[in-house]
Amino acid sequence: MQLDVLAFGSHPDDVEIGLGGTLIKHARMGYKCGIVDLTAGESGSNGTPEIRRAEALKSAEIMGMTVRDCLELPDARLQVNEKSMRAVIEVIRRYKPKVVIGPYWKDRHPDHLRASQLVREAAHLAGLRRYPADGEPHRPPVTAQFFLAVFDEPSFIIDISDVYETKIGALCAHQSQFGMAEDTDWKTLVNDPQFIRMVQSRDQYVGSLIQALYGEGLYTEQKLAVDDLMSLRGWERGWKPKLAVENIMESKEE
Repeated sequence: MQLDVLAFGSHPDDVEIGLGGTLIKHARMGYKCGIVDLTAGESGSNGTPEIRRAEALKSAEIMGMTVRDCLELPDARLQVNEKSMRAVIEVIRRYKPKVVIGPYWKDRHPDHLRASQLVREAAHLAGLRRYPADGEPHRPPVTAQFFLAVFDEPSFIIDISDVYETKIGALCAHQSQFGMAEDTDWKTLVNDPQFIRMVQSRDQYVGSLIQALYGEGLYTEQKLAVDDLMSLRGWERGWKPKLAVENIMESKEE
C-alpha cells in the first residue's frame, strides 16, 4: 500500500495536536493518509499503552486515516540510534509516502526533538539502496515538520476551518490524556481544561495569517516548487498577502 501523506508523532496524541486538521482535510480530498506513533506513550502520567492504543485507533477512524501504526519505541527514552532509525526507515519503505511529516526541530520535550531528527534522517536514508533495512529504497519527495510546544514562522499554512470540529473530536478521543477524573488522574498540562482552548487559540491565530478561521502551519527546510500559481491563495480586500497552500500534494521538491 502506498500512502500520499505519512505523519510521525512521538506519542499517540501528538499528530492530532499539531497536524490533525491537515490530515483530515487531505483524507477528505481522497488522499491516503497515515499516522505512525513512535512510542505507545507508556511513560505518560495517565492511561496505559492498551488504553492509549485504543484511543489512537478511535481517533484515526474519526480522522479518516488509512493506517495507524505504533513502533513501540521507548517512551521518554526515545533515542536516535540504529534500532530506532531502522524502524522508521522500514515503515517509510513499506508505505512509500509522497509527503513525510514529523515534529518541528525545536521543542521542550526531548522525545519531540529526537523524533524530529529521526524522521528527517530516516526520510533521507530510506532512499539508500545499500542501507541495511528491509524494503525497497524510497526517499519521499517532500518532508515537512509540524508544531507542538513551540511555534515558529511557518513555511506555509493550510486552511482547516471546514474540518475543525472533526479535529477537536479526534483530540477528545484521547480521553485518558485530555480528560480529568479528579479521584484517579494525575494533573498534567494537557488535561487542564485550558489546554484544548490554547490549541484552538493558536489554530485561530495561524488561520488569521491567511484570513481563515483556523489554520495549521508547516515548516520545511526544502525549497518547494509550485506548478500552478492558482493553487496559492492570499489575503483578500487589499490586505498584505500571505500565501497559503491548500493542498500539500501540490508542492514538490524543487
